Amino acid sequence: MIFLMPFLLVAIAIAATLAMDATRLYSVKGDMQSIVNAAATAAADEAMACGVGDVSIMRARALAAAKRVGFDGDDSDLELIVGVLDPSNTNSSELEFNETGPNQSNAAVVRYTRNERVSWLLPEDFFEPVELSVNAAARKELYATLSASSSTIKIDGGLLGSLLGSVLGQSNYVLDPTSLSSLESTLLGVDDLLANLGVNNVTTLLDRPLTEVLGAVVDVVGGVSTPVGGLVDDLTGAAGLTGLDLSSVLEVVGNSEAARGAQIPLYDFVMSVVLNGAHELGKTTGSGLIGLDIDTNSSPALAPLLDNGLLGDLDLALNLSVDNPPTVVIGPARQDENGQWMTELRSSDISLEALVDLELSVGFIGDLISGLSLGLVNVDLLDKIRIPLAVSVGGGRADFVGAGCARGNTNEIDVGVVVNPSVASIETGAIQPDGTVASEPIHADILRLELLGLSLANVCLDADLVANIPVAEQVHSLTAVPLYCPAGQCEKKFANSQETSVQGLDLSIQNLALDCGVSGLTSILNSVINLLKPAIEGLLKLVTTVVLQDVVSPLLMALGADLSGLDVTLVGADQLNNQLIENVEL
Repeated sequence: MIFLMPFLLVAIAIAATLAMDATRLYSVKGDMQSIVNAAATAAADEAMACGVGDVSIMRARALAAAKRVGFDGDDSDLELIVGVLDPSNTNSSELEFNETGPNQSNAAVVRYTRNERVSWLLPEDFFEPVELSVNAAARKELYATLSASSSTIKIDGGLLGSLLGSVLGQSNYVLDPTSLSSLESTLLGVDDLLANLGVNNVTTLLDRPLTEVLGAVVDVVGGVSTPVGGLVDDLTGAAGLTGLDLSSVLEVVGNSEAARGAQIPLYDFVMSVVLNGAHELGKTTGSGLIGLDIDTNSSPALAPLLDNGLLGDLDLALNLSVDNPPTVVIGPARQDENGQWMTELRSSDISLEALVDLELSVGFIGDLISGLSLGLVNVDLLDKIRIPLAVSVGGGRADFVGAGCARGNTNEIDVGVVVNPSVASIETGAIQPDGTVASEPIHADILRLELLGLSLANVCLDADLVANIPVAEQVHSLTAVPLYCPAGQCEKKFANSQETSVQGLDLSIQNLALDCGVSGLTSILNSVINLLKPAIEGLLKLVTTVVLQDVVSPLLMALGADLSGLDVTLVGADQLNNQLIENVEL
């Protein structure tokens, strides 16, 4: 036994040494884990969903953070992997990392691998060095809520009331200013809808029938006795909503649960519901159009025309067709696997007939001609001049392309979008049921001229209207936007996205003729026509411009489209909680 004692002591010493080495290796691995945790968190700050998606910047941030917590190895020992950390397809409660290109990224993995001696007490020949490897995945992501509907500040309130009345089947529906103001100032919380409907997740909420969600909205905003609640309650009986669910109005891309804390503008919600109803209602009219009433005598937009001495009377009829009703969109600033930006806000596709009937002022015209003819020629009015404007707008979109997350003690974010404005077509003609336009020039027999009581000639108006609106891609950004707003109103419009009339409208009247196609006119008739031409051309151009800029454009903007742009609003943003997962499966 005494001979075994030295061997036992050696064995005990080796065991004690290995135990201490195991503790040391465990400590080394713990230090390595701290390094990759810090590095991954720093790198995720510049993932596409939270920064610029530049791998070199992500790597530099990772190395800087690692060195601050004690990393002293070679830079190549830290491996950066860029990708997406999202809920697993098989289990939504578990996060799964997948490597992607930098433009698709919302996360970063940093892996640290090094060889370490098993023991610093025993000879190195006893054991081969062991490879230690740890990693950490960090996710940082900003979700924004974007809207394409503009303020109603410039629109004739009667037009919205008329549109609502058409959808509700109430011809005399009146949208009072109080309800409209309340509608614009109210935000609707997604979490409030979840609670009211007893739904556990956003995906299920998006699949709920739209009429059921409208009932929940009434409760959330205070019931039918409130101006907003009463208006929304009216919508529950609107035409065309059967078979639609909430996803027709609210679109969430990426991780749907990220929208749980989002707020959406009630005005945009209601207008999307109305336009969905108008889209379905248009299918039942045969023409695809629904009529909107406008009182030309009391409309503020048309007031500048009513004082024009050349204009005797003016009537305007509007007919609307809606395709692709707009949605409020919630999502991140990153691309999908096909290289397309995930969060895309689309404008409405709208066709609008604006039928303008104008009558010349017989007194003004008569005085002009009487003065020219020394009182020999008298004037009688014939037909009104009809300008059948056919306006089609569609295809506009805004891509959410950049997000700068709030960091450290700051509460400010940066947001960027690329706007591809709607493509607008303006011509004279009638909109057909299939959405095409049957071209129709401006033509009318407008005056009868009499010389000494005998018919001299008729004056006819023939003209073509040509309108061009420049369209170009625009890059807009918002910087230093508060992430959390004490008053609950974080809404911001993007730079150069203004509530203005049509920008760059180039309108011309071409091939204007007043001779009814008759040649060889008398000198006195030629003199009359030469006098009237510039006056009538100016009147046609003025009336058309005012109708397009002050009636049609504000209406389209309120409905999520516009003639010369796309009005994009950042309603709010939600920066997801930072996720840090150690030793993810790669």
